[in-house]
Amino acid sequence: MMFRRHAITFAALVAAAASCVTAAPTTIVDLSSSDLEYSPSHNANPGADALFATIDSSQDPIRNALVLEHGKVVASYVRDDVNEELPYPVFSITKSWLSLLIGMLIDDGALSLDETLGEVFYDKRCINGIVWEYVDEADFVKNVTIQEMLTMSSGLVDLLDLTSGSDTPDGGVDGGMEMDWSDPYVLANLGGANLTDALNYLDVATKGEFSYVYTSQILGYVVLERSGLTPRQFASERVFPLLGIDDNAIEWDENYDDMQHAFSGLHLNQEQMAKFGQLYLQRGLAGSSPNARVISEEWVEATSSAHAYPGWPGMTYGYLFWLFNGASIGFPSVGEFYCAQGLGSQTICIHEKLDRVAVMQVDVSEEQLSQTAQLSLGLVVFNEATSFEAASDANKETEEPAEGDDTSGSAFLQSTGILAGLMAACLSSIL
Repeated sequence: MMFRRHAITFAALVAAAASCVTAAPTTIVDLSSSDLEYSPSHNANPGADALFATIDSSQDPIRNALVLEHGKVVASYVRDDVNEELPYPVFSITKSWLSLLIGMLIDDGALSLDETLGEVFYDKRCINGIVWEYVDEADFVKNVTIQEMLTMSSGLVDLLDLTSGSDTPDGGVDGGMEMDWSDPYVLANLGGANLTDALNYLDVATKGEFSYVYTSQILGYVVLERSGLTPRQFASERVFPLLGIDDNAIEWDENYDDMQHAFSGLHLNQEQMAKFGQLYLQRGLAGSSPNARVISEEWVEATSSAHAYPGWPGMTYGYLFWLFNGASIGFPSVGEFYCAQGLGSQTICIHEKLDRVAVMQVDVSEEQLSQTAQLSLGLVVFNEATSFEAASDANKETEEPAEGDDTSGSAFLQSTGILAGLMAACLSSIL
């Protein structure tokens, strides 16, 4: 791999990764191989140059970035002090992995979108009796559907400034209690220390309105209830082998109930992230063999379709994925793409028309927290005027950006006046 010392924004990565000017058929590659295949023109093409130029001009603490086109790595960057093989926290990208596992259960017939939490946990018991006897807003929570959980429109909300609450009968910490963020117990049990705690953790608001839920363990317990496996166990049996991911090569934080966090806590390296994106680009296929399907094409289509509307220009929400539309914010040459996003601009983005995947990892600290790099990446990597073909092979005219397009991330934010909305969207990926 070619290492270059740079600093990048997510806007830069996305701008650099888009090169085709017409719709490209999706290339199906075998994801079960331990390593991704590199293009002969890797890092020796105009798109890579554009990516590195954006990295040079950025102040964001980018760890690494990688772009796939037609299933091959066409551009990549790794900061000198980073080992790209080691897993790094991807924060709310974990939610998109839970979306995959929920979709697999639905494909299996073990779960349905319109099932309610009351039906899933109908007679579930805790140490003191039936779980629902100890859920404060049981009538409301029981009627929340799986689809509402996936689209952040259930009416269950958390506000981060959690104030008052009470212990649950199983010894958990109610989401309403004031948090001591230095306490390992509190950090491990965000979203719920057990099922009862998870069902009590969120406040009740208005059903049907979009409200991003930062921390909830509910979907992890749904996976356990309907599969008999925790999310990690389920992924280790059904997903990781087909993606060539060694279970020992990833990390996944757990609560004190040995339940992996369903909202955050997954640690991946950049190739593992890229394979997840490529799986969705391949419409759920991990290869060309009949046994290589991980998730149905119907689920991928539903996941990447708009189901909720946060109210910010160019952004909608699918099934625990963010959807972006360049045309609606003045960038028609960028088109449509969708992303799994995490705190500080951890990102996996998929552009079906261009047959591209872009991923990025960024350092997260109290001193510096990138919140706009995702969209910046999209503007660069997914612009049709950017080519990832070797310069010697690209003796054809490249399409000029559509009138009004500006692939500068800062110009985009200033000219459209959506900085506040963008910041809110990225902040919503806080965990």
